[in-house]
Amino acid sequence: MNNDRELINFKSRGWFLYPRGHRLSKGQEQPKFRVNPRSTGIVSSTTYEKHTLQQSLMLEAQELERCQQLGIHTGHIFPVRLIDFNEQENQLTTERVSGNELFLTIWNATYTIGRLRGHTLSGMDIIIDRITELGRWLRKYHNSSADSLPKDSDGSWMEAEFHRKIDDIRKSRLIPQAKLVKIEHKFGSELSKLRQPGYLSANRAFPCRVHGDFLIYNILIDNQHNLHILDFGDTRISGNLEDVSRFYSSIWAIAQTNRTRRKLFGDLPQRFLRAYGVSPEVINTPYFRCNLVYNFLTHLEGQHYMRDFLSWNSNREMTQITQAGMKWVYQQI
Repeated sequence: MNNDRELINFKSRGWFLYPRGHRLSKGQEQPKFRVNPRSTGIVSSTTYEKHTLQQSLMLEAQELERCQQLGIHTGHIFPVRLIDFNEQENQLTTERVSGNELFLTIWNATYTIGRLRGHTLSGMDIIIDRITELGRWLRKYHNSSADSLPKDSDGSWMEAEFHRKIDDIRKSRLIPQAKLVKIEHKFGSELSKLRQPGYLSANRAFPCRVHGDFLIYNILIDNQHNLHILDFGDTRISGNLEDVSRFYSSIWAIAQTNRTRRKLFGDLPQRFLRAYGVSPEVINTPYFRCNLVYNFLTHLEGQHYMRDFLSWNSNREMTQITQAGMKWVYQQI
């Protein structure tokens, strides 16, 4: 993985590890085709066209349009701009963003091999400020839909998805059965309470439209240090803390992987939470902890599924993050 490549946003099996695309050379106009199990992408000098047979892209297009119409952005944080949606062809066209993946920007400058390749920590203070600003953008995004939902809206989507995740992990034998049973019993029992009225509010949460895959991997940073939010393909109605915990879990796990990252990013998860408008103590609520478990299980499953698509070094990097998350999960049981 290196950050002089441009991110082309491919979704694989609902997961967030993406093959990196090909940077267009100066003046190059020919589009590049990229295919993975879930979608096909075509990158030109100005646009990215996404097509898939597995699901309709209409909800993603509608959500991008809603963000544009309502002006859901902050000073330096912007959703990727929708250009067109062809319903008949199920083809979504968005503006091409020239930038690097935010994950690679902070990862490559904070370990030995990356620094030997010339990546530096210059501008890291600005990047940390931008990640903090993501909390404010996310709250603005969630608030924009919170008052316009059906009265029976809740976060119960997560219960069925959690058990599906457990089943997939069991079939792939990624976790010893004894531990998996404990995880399923403890956190599955808690998630069954999502159907109870008042459960979200009791856990400092509320229903809204969520991004659905709000991770550091789905954000680009451009030369002006603006951040661009990608991949609204999993947008749905759920609990707001689903998005919050998803991003929190990714930056928390990254911060655990070496001494440099702990020093630079150790308090970043808490800063993100405060910028969103919640106390860092929210991580101790049962709902938030269930979401963390789900996120770390997703990282485990996703890395397993993508292992043949990633280089040796990329697999090594992802393993460090996966291990940090799974260590926390095992401590909970």
